[in-house]
Amino acid sequence: MEFPLVSIIVPMYNTAGCIARCVKSICAQTYKSIEILLLNDGSTDDTLAVCRALAASDHRIALVDKTNTGAADTRNQGIALAHGKYIQFVDSDDWLAPDFTEKLVSAAEAHTADLVIAPFWMVYTGQEYAKHLIQKPNTFYYGSPCNKFYRRDLLRKHSLHFRKELFAEDQLFNTEYLRYVRTAVSIPDIGYYYLQNSQSVSHSRVTTADILSLRRRVMLLYKSIYTELGIYPETRAAILRSPFGENEFTLPPLDSPQTHCCKL
Repeated sequence: MEFPLVSIIVPMYNTAGCIARCVKSICAQTYKSIEILLLNDGSTDDTLAVCRALAASDHRIALVDKTNTGAADTRNQGIALAHGKYIQFVDSDDWLAPDFTEKLVSAAEAHTADLVIAPFWMVYTGQEYAKHLIQKPNTFYYGSPCNKFYRRDLLRKHSLHFRKELFAEDQLFNTEYLRYVRTAVSIPDIGYYYLQNSQSVSHSRVTTADILSLRRRVMLLYKSIYTELGIYPETRAAILRSPFGENEFTLPPLDSPQTHCCKL
């Protein structure tokens, strides 16, 4: 197996108390061909000082200190700076299992995948993945960028970026990326540890009206993309229901993992 470079992007804002755990878990990955892009989004605590010490201990870390522009723009700047074949996102208060990146790379290379997603082992065409997604359109599993692996050339070629939104910019980003996915792979290993933050925007300042407005926009985006994929008629009912589904953070595990692989 060749060892393509993976760019791991970590946006940070006032996470001095937990950023070391996050970065150390990335540095300890069994897959070594990585660059770690730490983007300090104008923190007012000791985040920058902690990261300077971390950067001094590992040559693979590149530290960027920038003015505060929000998580979406910070991720976009990380994409612009990345050199890797693949892009991986990690939030600064979360951490990784030691072999998570290695497993993502192995699945991507084995199946020439445009997208890898954890934690189930399945391989879908773009159409099949879209059909599964719309059955659970508001899950953390499909919405988050942090349990996924992206191809940098696709992001650059199609100028894909995170939009600056009050919330759910992740869901919009992943839905847009769906246009260009020919093969998607999911793996069985849970390697990302997501820390719930009750003070985050999505937990504290988002109203029901905000949620419904955003979900209507996502629904129209689904309609456009699924029409392009040629599967809108069979998914129309699920798309129309999508604004009213509950937020879900997990999907039930499969009784027995299976692998499906076919190409468009």
